[in-house]
Order: sequence, then structure tokens, then C-alpha cells
Amino acid sequence: MTDLQTWISALETELGLEPGTIDMNTVLDLARDAAHAVARPAAPLTAYAVGYATGLAAATGDTTDAARKALALANRWPDDG
Repeated sequence: MTDLQTWISALETELGLEPGTIDMNTVLDLARDAAHAVARPAAPLTAYAVGYATGLAAATGDTTDAARKALALANRWPDDG
């Protein structure tokens, strides 16, 4: 197990989440694409927003995939370069 995987496991425990709740690869892909397509500060802001939206959706029984929607938005973001 890598340090990052150990951290994720400890974080899930600390936050009262079921093991395996955090999809590390999806979050990292989302952060990477937001950082490269928009701006570096977009990575943590996007991850936070997706987590928030996912929590709201879960509370209401909605099955919207916020990560997929945010990833699609980042990938179609206009390139300023």
C-alpha cells in the first residue's frame, strides 16, 4: 500500500466514511484536468464542489455523477493558450 493509499484509508476512517468511499483515481483525474484546462487553483475547488454536490445528491437520493459532469466541463473548457 502506498503512502497515498494509507492516507486515503486513514482519512475515510477519520471522517466516518466506509472503506473504499474515496475513488482516488477519479479524484486525481478530475483535479488534474481542472488544473490543466482551467487553472491550478481550480483543482482543489473543483474537488470540493464535486464532493459537496455528491453529498447533497446522496442525501436526496439523486444519482447524479457530479465527478463525471465536472470532468466533462473541464475537458471542454476553452484553451486560453
